This record gives sequence, structure tokens and C-alpha cells, in this order.
Amino acid sequence: MTMDNHAARKAAVYEAALQLVARGVSPAAMTIQQLADTAGIGKGTVYGYFSSKEEILQGLAEYCFARENERIRVLFADCCTLAGLEERTVAYLQDIAANRMGDYKMIAQALGTPGKCESVPACADELRDIMRTLLIRLQAAGEIDPAVSLEYCCTAIFSAVVGGLIGLCFTAECGVKNQLSGNLKEMMHRMLARLWQYDDEIKTLIKS
Repeated sequence: MTMDNHAARKAAVYEAALQLVARGVSPAAMTIQQLADTAGIGKGTVYGYFSSKEEILQGLAEYCFARENERIRVLFADCCTLAGLEERTVAYLQDIAANRMGDYKMIAQALGTPGKCESVPACADELRDIMRTLLIRLQAAGEIDPAVSLEYCCTAIFSAVVGGLIGLCFTAECGVKNQLSGNLKEMMHRMLARLWQYDDEIKTLIKS
């Protein structure tokens, strides 16, 4: 079997796991038989690619993380304004909340269990590189305050993303209507914009 077919069969098992998570099956309770049935393959075939369920879940975290990294890379590839960053980030979060929370549950679980998913740190490094490339471009264009470090900018964006995702999920679950999307954009703008884009009162507060 070619490597492409091998990767496709493994991906089918990962997608089956995500379907089960979306149905409310916890990863801890998931069985190989459930994975096989959902993927439409035999249980023995699953064991032909994975030695255990733990190996599947570890691979799934990397699969989800790598796929999200590629989405982010494509989404921001031609982004050259802070307004574009704000708009695309909010749209990305809305898409996750509506369609891909299972993926992020697996990523969060992997990040919370250091040492078990050896490839996750590499995925995290890749994400930081993607964001640094974007931020360098925006700083060069005068869209982001050049006085702040890239580390600060990355932390600001990641904080907005995590908090925004929690907020979007909460409002969706509770049926609450508010200005969360607009507030997220404003929050990122205030954290990243050049100082001359603030009004005089905010400038004074920052300098004091």
C-alpha cells in the first residue's frame, strides 16, 4: 500500500473519532469498534494502522493541530492590514464554534498533557512561525505598533482567540445575543494598533 493510501486510512480513523466526539462520545470512553464502525472499516484494519486507542488519540491531536495550522496559513497568507487581521480572526473563531469544536477539544487535551503527544510542540512552533510572519508583515506596513515585541503581539492574539472562542461557545449555548464579535475586534485593535491611532486620552493614560 502506498504512503498516500496509508495516510488516507489513518485520516479516516481520525475523522471517525472527530465524528464521535461531535456526537458527545468522550475520547476516554471511545472504543476501537466504534471507530471502525464509524470509519466503515474492520476493527482488524484499525489495528493494522494503530497499536492502541491511545496512539490514535495522540495522532488525532497532531492531525487536528496540523490541519488548523494549514487553515490559518492560508487564511492570513495575503493579510496586510490590522483590520483584515481582526475580521479574519473573528470569522475563523465563528467557523470553529459552529463546525469544528471537536478538533479544538482534542488540541486542548493534547496541550494539557505534556509529554504524551511528542509532535504537538512542533505544531505549536509552526503556529508561532505563521503568526510571526504575519506580524512582521503588519509591522512593516505600519499597521502594528513597532514599539511592541512580536512575543507580546503573539500573546495578545492567542489570548483574544482563546477568550473569544470560549465567549462564542458560551453565547451559542445560552442563546445570548451580544456584541462579542465587535468587542473582539476592538480588543485586538487596542492591543496591537500603533499609538497614534488611539485618541489623546488613551495616549495620556499609556504614558502615565
